Amino acid sequence: MTVTVAIVPTTQAAPKTTNLEVLSKPTVHYTSEARQLRVQGDVVLRVTFTATGQVQVQGVIHGLGHGLDEEARRVAGQVRFHPATRDGQAVNFTTNITITFQLA
Repeated sequence: MTVTVAIVPTTQAAPKTTNLEVLSKPTVHYTSEARQLRVQGDVVLRVTFTATGQVQVQGVIHGLGHGLDEEARRVAGQVRFHPATRDGQAVNFTTNITITFQLA
């Protein structure tokens, strides 16, 4: 499983910021339907990593169906991270993440 978090570095010199740091990502599980149909590919989700350490899935940008979109939502909700900061304070960070489904 691959969870990609695209982080755009800040170009401002004034406020001190740190980027989101992903600590752990859970393993994805195939649904029996998706495995039988040999569905592979990426599910792209819009998510907010909150200042309080929660993950809020805003929606599916690109899905695969067959239960994999729901599995991607479950996986995204279990990502553990240190929040981004601005001026020493934790802040919400919204971005797209990619969950990759690939049969071995």
